[in-house]
Amino acid sequence: MLINHYKTFMYQEIQTTLQKFLRDEQPFYAFRQPGEEVLHLSTIQAAEPFDYGVLDKLATEQGFVMFPFSRQNEQGWWFTGDQLQEFAAPHRQESPADQTPLQVDESLSDFAAYSAQFKEMKAALNKGEVQKVILSRTLQVNEALTYDIPEIFTRLLEQYPKAFTYLVASRQTGIWMGASPELLFSRQDGMCTTVSLAGTRSNDPADASWTQKEIEEQGLVSNYIDNLLKAFRVDRYQKEGPFIIKAGHLTHLKTAYAFEDRSSFKLAQFVEALHPTPALCGEPKEKAMQLIHQVEKQDRSFYGGFLGPLNQGTINLYVNIRCMKVAPTHSTIFAGGGLTRQSDLQSEWNETVLKSKTLLSVITARP
Repeated sequence: MLINHYKTFMYQEIQTTLQKFLRDEQPFYAFRQPGEEVLHLSTIQAAEPFDYGVLDKLATEQGFVMFPFSRQNEQGWWFTGDQLQEFAAPHRQESPADQTPLQVDESLSDFAAYSAQFKEMKAALNKGEVQKVILSRTLQVNEALTYDIPEIFTRLLEQYPKAFTYLVASRQTGIWMGASPELLFSRQDGMCTTVSLAGTRSNDPADASWTQKEIEEQGLVSNYIDNLLKAFRVDRYQKEGPFIIKAGHLTHLKTAYAFEDRSSFKLAQFVEALHPTPALCGEPKEKAMQLIHQVEKQDRSFYGGFLGPLNQGTINLYVNIRCMKVAPTHSTIFAGGGLTRQSDLQSEWNETVLKSKTLLSVITARP
């Protein structure tokens, strides 16, 4: 009983703080690192355009970066604020029986639009113009969710304890939240890490086998990182994988890389070259980026970009996937998947449906 009272108090403290910030239109960022039990929160007192060179000058500074998929339509931002507040993060619990996840019915026109874009990208793949390219789409929730944000975010923390879970509200970016399973780059205690994460399956035991397409898709990301490390003269590194990881109701193939941060390592240039990886763009990168801008109708904005805290030389940047942008009258969920010559239209569509459930599962349907 005491535990239940403590949980209730903990949830109320987090939600009350977030509600006040949102009501007062106070810019802020909140995040929990994967596997941690602490939610960090700070108001935003200053926002500056982000330049990769900042990553080489953070020996004493603390803040949060949010960078778009492409600089074509968006600017990256470096947020600084007050000392971080810390809250005990909510633990996973089953949803109450009266809590029904939101269902969004997609029309035939939604599938038709995706199908047309799929066929255009598949033609480029078949011609050998690219080896892999990511096709993304959006799903619109036509409800005003602004006042539900604290509750939705609390559920996101509960349901995805192994993800980088965040909520950002700023004048520069609008309101975004998400639960990303994918690390872009980390530097901590003299060690640098990055990962190759690609290939998607449901957690259904009947869906446990990995196709050649998924193995190839993940392998292309690993090859890109291998070549990038070689280009930056990182000769000694640990490489583990590919192995299977769970991310909520999904599983992925992952290869992990770790290496020492030596004085000769050009960290800022490496991160700039790393983003976006073939997991969010494609291969070769420049041609895949051109194809995405040519085919996709929506602006990816900060979807597929990266974000995360920087604290006195420690860097933790995550790819912004499994995310949602909240507007006053509607919200937009982003989802995508990697296409190769072996891709099947229905399978790729189904993958985006599965990925959109990360956010839909924590939004409660209204009576």
